[in-house]
Amino acid sequence: MNVLVDRFAKLPRSQRVLVAVLMYVLIGAVGFFGLVNPVLSDIDAAESAHADLVRTRDEVKARAMMRPEMEAELGRLTEALTRALEELPNGREIPGLLSEIDGLARRSGLEVRRFQPQPEAMAEFYAEVPVQVVMDGSFHEVAIFFDRVRKMNRIVAMQDIVMENPVMSGTETNLTISGRAVTFRFLTEDEIAAAKKAKKKDRKAGGGE
Repeated sequence: MNVLVDRFAKLPRSQRVLVAVLMYVLIGAVGFFGLVNPVLSDIDAAESAHADLVRTRDEVKARAMMRPEMEAELGRLTEALTRALEELPNGREIPGLLSEIDGLARRSGLEVRRFQPQPEAMAEFYAEVPVQVVMDGSFHEVAIFFDRVRKMNRIVAMQDIVMENPVMSGTETNLTISGRAVTFRFLTEDEIAAAKKAKKKDRKAGGGE
């Protein structure tokens, strides 16, 4: 160490100043990278975490402000589901519903020649329950029947209606009316599970061909 000090002392003044400056720079760099830089990294991480917390807080506040609207929407959806459950009968109620439709036709003055249930058409969570109908009556009686069907608590759609063979009877024109009365029912959980299983089986069979 003494040798280094002696050599440093013998250097010209300008070189001694340069060496001193270099030593100060070296010490400063070591201090910065060893002490200051980690602190700055910690500050950046803390600021990032703070920004995330602020965003989370703002999102929670926004959700809290929207809660009354969301609860109101949930109430509306619940009411709609309740109405749908009332309008779509389950399997046990189908025979009674079909009997009610048949009774409406007869009370409207129509002569029911055919009232024949057809195979159901399955959808994702409900099934169409079609009934083939053939009736005789006047246009006025048909209109009364359709109006009564429209006012039923259950969903019933008259489809593929054909009116033919008009025959005058006094002041009335009698017709033969044919078509389909279609109602709907919710599938049971077992039926939904069976339908999904069948679809998977069909996809596997199709992929193997």
